[in-house]
Amino acid sequence: MKTKITTFCGMLLAIHCLVLQPCRGSSFFEMTLKRDSIYTPGKMNLSLELTSKAKIEGDYRFCISVYVSEELMRKQVLPITKGKPIVFELTFPQARSKTNVRCRAELFLNGAFVEAQERPLILWPPLTLYIGKPNETVIWVYDVSGRLQKFFGDSELDFTDATFQAARDFSTPDIIFIGPELDPNNMRVITHRLASIDSKPVVVFLRQNQFLKGDQTDIPQVNNHPKSVVCDNNSPLLQGLNKLDIMGMLDSVSYIRINKRKDNDWSIDSYVTEKMGGKKSVHTYLSTIEEEGQVTIYCQLYPFDGDDPRYDVLLQNILKFAHKVVESKKADNRT
Repeated sequence: MKTKITTFCGMLLAIHCLVLQPCRGSSFFEMTLKRDSIYTPGKMNLSLELTSKAKIEGDYRFCISVYVSEELMRKQVLPITKGKPIVFELTFPQARSKTNVRCRAELFLNGAFVEAQERPLILWPPLTLYIGKPNETVIWVYDVSGRLQKFFGDSELDFTDATFQAARDFSTPDIIFIGPELDPNNMRVITHRLASIDSKPVVVFLRQNQFLKGDQTDIPQVNNHPKSVVCDNNSPLLQGLNKLDIMGMLDSVSYIRINKRKDNDWSIDSYVTEKMGGKKSVHTYLSTIEEEGQVTIYCQLYPFDGDDPRYDVLLQNILKFAHKVVESKKADNRT
């Protein structure tokens, strides 16, 4: 009799586990972190909601644990009703340095553990945007949406809005920032303006969806998404960013395909690269090209998001890099 009861209980437990444990590729709840990288002091926003997999009726509860540098900071149990997401918010004090946080949510049904999920969060101290040497470097900004101008203006960066003006109306630029996702007409406009400038400024292309046909660069429209990416963490363009940061910036990003050339006056350096690229081309998310003294920076990682510290750090690195190129060029001209 004891053996039969044990066997029967084992069958019930097996059935219970089959019902409650998620199948591969599915889950009993969705866990969404509004931002996985935030400035401090700042608020974390975490939402939790049961999926259609949670079919059993009963008392569902979430146990949320937040670990800062692997030390438990907060633990809270919250009841949940099917069809009604819950939001868990937690305000962090100012961090002295970049700090890793682990957010863990455990789902329980009638007191029995069902499933757990975790999300990483990075806390950042306040960041002052690098502005270089005011009045010594002429910066143009071309962005028809005006978002890039607003961001630079809020950071008190000294720049000139070159979007709706003819190139001849301005002094010679040292650096030109080209805003993200230009349409074909505006890409033709900026390409024409760049061709009319003799000073060979540093040109920065932020994330684009397309370039003009016939150019040495293009963005494939089919099957273009991150698969196997390698990073050069020693690059000054990635200073202060680690692989986890870069992985978080690769969402919905397309690589640029740059055709290689055997030319002594032409060189390409890629710092975030898709390994699936061919021998005749480089598939890159962040790179520099130098051709006859002209330096161009292609940055597909920057979608323009003024609330995410990672993009501010990336933009700051690009500014520093561009300023060093300009200063080196001016020093060479003086000698």
